[in-house]
Amino acid sequence: MNQFTFAPQMMSMGLQRMQFSTDIARVNKGANLLRKAVEKEIKFENENYTQLEDIETFLNESGFTFNEEGNGIKMSLNKSVGDKQIEVHFEARQPLPDEEYPEEEQNEHEEDEERPSENFCDFTVFITESDGKRGLVVDATSMDTSIQYNSIACTEDIENHKTMHRYERAMKAYAGPEFTTLDERIQNAITQMLEGYGIDEHLAAFVECMSLDKDQRLYMQWLGDLKGFVDEE
Repeated sequence: MNQFTFAPQMMSMGLQRMQFSTDIARVNKGANLLRKAVEKEIKFENENYTQLEDIETFLNESGFTFNEEGNGIKMSLNKSVGDKQIEVHFEARQPLPDEEYPEEEQNEHEEDEERPSENFCDFTVFITESDGKRGLVVDATSMDTSIQYNSIACTEDIENHKTMHRYERAMKAYAGPEFTTLDERIQNAITQMLEGYGIDEHLAAFVECMSLDKDQRLYMQWLGDLKGFVDEE
C-alpha cells in the first residue's frame, strides 16, 4: 500500500520543482527585458523633461505659496487677503491620449473635428472667514486660462469640506445653483470678487501647467522606483 502512494507523491514534488524552476527563469527573463525598457524610458524622459518656467514669478507677483504632496497627486496655493484665507486645491492629471485615425481619414478629421485642448484643470477655491469655520467653496474648471465656475457653496464647516472630493460634497450638501443659471449681475459680481482674491487667468495658467508637470514628475519617480525593484531581482 505504501509503495503505491509514495510514487505519486514523488512525481508531484518533481513536477512542483520543475514548475518552480520554470517560473524563476521566466521571472528573470522578464525582469531583464523590463530593466532595459525602463532604463531606455528613463533616459528619454530625463532628456525631454523641461522644468516649468516663471513659477517663482507667478508666486512672487500673486502672493500665493505653493504646496504639494511629495509622493501624492494633491497640490494647493495659499494666501491671505484681508481677514480671509484663500486656498486653491487641485491635482495632478495625465495628458490626453493621442488620437490616431486611418491615414485616409486624417485630413477629414482635422477639418471637421478639433482636438480637445490640452490646457485644462479642475480646481476648488476655499475662502475661509476669520473665525476659521465659515466660508465659500467654489468649484471651477479652467481651459486655456479661461475660468468657468461650476458652483459656489456656503458652509459653516469649511474644514470638513476640504476633506471631501467635489463629487462627494455635491452628494452630501447643497452646492448652490449652477453658476451659469445665476442672474448675470450676480455672475459678474462673483467673478470680480474672486479676481480680487487672485482667481484669474494667471492662476488658471499656473494650475493647468502644474497639473501636467506634477503628473510627469510622478511618472519619472515611478520609473525610478520600478527600476529599483527589478534591479533587486
